[in-house]
Amino acid sequence: MERNALRCLKWGLLFDFLDFSIGSLEVLPDFVGMLLFYASIQAHESQTQGEKQVKPLFLLLAADYFVHWIWQFENGLEMLLTTVIYIYAIYVLFGEVAERIRTQQQECAGRLDVIRAGMVLLQVFAFLSSAYGNNVLNVAVIFAAVALAASCVVVICGIAPAETGE
Repeated sequence: MERNALRCLKWGLLFDFLDFSIGSLEVLPDFVGMLLFYASIQAHESQTQGEKQVKPLFLLLAADYFVHWIWQFENGLEMLLTTVIYIYAIYVLFGEVAERIRTQQQECAGRLDVIRAGMVLLQVFAFLSSAYGNNVLNVAVIFAAVALAASCVVVICGIAPAETGE
C-alpha cells in the first residue's frame, strides 16, 4: 500500500473513531475522516473495483456528517440509511486494504479481515439490541466497540507502506 494512501487511512481512522468535543464543538469531526478515507483511495496509482464503488459513498457520508456537524438534527430513516452505507463502505475499504497487503503482510491482512467482519457483526448487534434499552447490553457493546476500534488502529498502524523505489 502506498505511503500517502496509508497516511490518509490512519488519519481517517483517528477522525472517524475518536469523538472529542469541547462544549458542543466536535474537534475531530467524522466528515473529515470520510474525506480522508476518500483521499486514501484517490492516493493509489490504480484503484480496484471495490474502491471505485465506495469512493462516492465516502463523499456522500462526508456531506451528511458535515450537515450534522453544522446543524444537529435527528431523522431515524436517514440515520439508518447512513449507518448501512457506512458499514458497507468501511467493510469494502478494509477488504481492499487487506487485499493490497496480502502478498507482503499475510498476517496483518488476516487480522484486518477478522476486524472488518467483527465491525459489521457488532454494528448489527448494537442496532438490534438498542431497541431493548438494556443497559448491560449497551455497556457490553460500548466496550466491544472500543476494543474493536483499538484493534483496528493497531492493525492499520502495523501495515508497512510499499517501497516505491524513489
